[in-house]
Amino acid sequence: MLGNARRPGAPALLRPMIDPNSPDGIATPGPSAGPAAQPPSIPLPPMAPARLPPPPPSVARPRSGLWRLMTAVMVPVLGLLLFTGGLVIGRSTLPTTGEPSASSSTSSPSASTELALIDEAWHAIQDHYVDAAHLNDQAMAYAAIQGMTQAVGDVGHTSFLTAAEAKAVDESLSGTFVGIGVQVDSDITNGPMINSVIPNTPAQEAGLKRGDKIVAVNGTSTSGETIDQVVTRIRGPEGESVTLTVERSGGKPFDVTIVRRKFDLPLVSWTMVPGRTIALIRLDQFATGATKAIEDAINGAKSAGATAVILDLRGNPGGYVNEAVGVASQFVGDGIVYRSIDASGTEKDVPVEPGGLWTQGPLVVLTDGNTASSAEIVTGAIQDAGRGTVVGEKTFGTGTVLGRFDLADGSSLRIGVERWLTRAGRPIWHEGLEPDVKVALAANATPLYPADVRSMTPSQLASSTDSQLLKALEVLKADG
Repeated sequence: MLGNARRPGAPALLRPMIDPNSPDGIATPGPSAGPAAQPPSIPLPPMAPARLPPPPPSVARPRSGLWRLMTAVMVPVLGLLLFTGGLVIGRSTLPTTGEPSASSSTSSPSASTELALIDEAWHAIQDHYVDAAHLNDQAMAYAAIQGMTQAVGDVGHTSFLTAAEAKAVDESLSGTFVGIGVQVDSDITNGPMINSVIPNTPAQEAGLKRGDKIVAVNGTSTSGETIDQVVTRIRGPEGESVTLTVERSGGKPFDVTIVRRKFDLPLVSWTMVPGRTIALIRLDQFATGATKAIEDAINGAKSAGATAVILDLRGNPGGYVNEAVGVASQFVGDGIVYRSIDASGTEKDVPVEPGGLWTQGPLVVLTDGNTASSAEIVTGAIQDAGRGTVVGEKTFGTGTVLGRFDLADGSSLRIGVERWLTRAGRPIWHEGLEPDVKVALAANATPLYPADVRSMTPSQLASSTDSQLLKALEVLKADG
């Protein structure tokens, strides 16, 4: 996918053939082997096809794949709307009356003239480039489409995916992945670092640890490479191996060979804070089953005697909007979750679902600059409802709903067809949500996950560098 919905340095989950910049998957989720998988909670009626105007008279004979790829936008949308950043997404119902929906494409009076310019440029290159015999038509067409999506200005949202990337996105929110099982962060000074190791994955079995620096992949140095380039070389087909050269704590580099395999991504992890009756619940993304996983965590926390909850949404890139509604509804007892506005200006309120499990009781939400999309919907709903205190940093600022438009060769467009507001009408797009209590992590600080906290003593936790979590504990103590 090319749009970059997360800020530089955000963790990238290593998945086969999916751009690490994309925080979300945006296709119908496939079956998940994970216990938390649930069917979508919002029905998806078919969406009216998007349409382009017919070729102008000046375009008599497009001789290559460009025009075919452009007009392939006429392939019907699959009925998916996504909050992505991307990443990364949600689902929504759209009109099915047979008339074009609010997301269907219409052309301006100058559209035919501008499309003719594109075709004219295409032919000029084909006819006059000195090495025209070696031109890659598909690469040129894809570059043209990517250029159009970038020119829209909906950075990180409206975007283009190749067929392989679209397929990977289809898998990305199903809860099951093929890879080695690490998240990689880009450190400006040290290069690619392992941010976390997912439990029960090849990476954990191979002994990789958070903080390990990846200095080479299959013998080729990572020096000077972007995080995207490194991730692309690490991911690959199931059953094949990859060799990482790792440097740990400044020691001598060593090689680790890992065979990629399918694994389930744990969406939610939780633990009781040592010495307190506070549950720390972390949600990694709003993939299929997120609501069920949050419900299970809340029930587990209640059974363990929790009297307060910290919901950690730091680094959460988003996911399906029906899961965002479900998760928000666990903490907000009534009213709406968010508002959407389509291209025609029609506004729709999305209500809270009844039966939430923690709609009363102390609550803190942790956010940072990579809290995006559906994670912002939940944050905004809790904040606007006065249900909890938001601690951390301003969120990313995702604010459009994406419609999926599959093209003829399997590639796909994600087009912003709606924008959304918080339940109080606050815009998020390009602005983000400000926390109630602003706390930034120090450059050398490490956010603590439930697995880290679980093994700590109260004094170890108190001396940790996770100032955001420590502030959340202060807030809850002050609240009684």
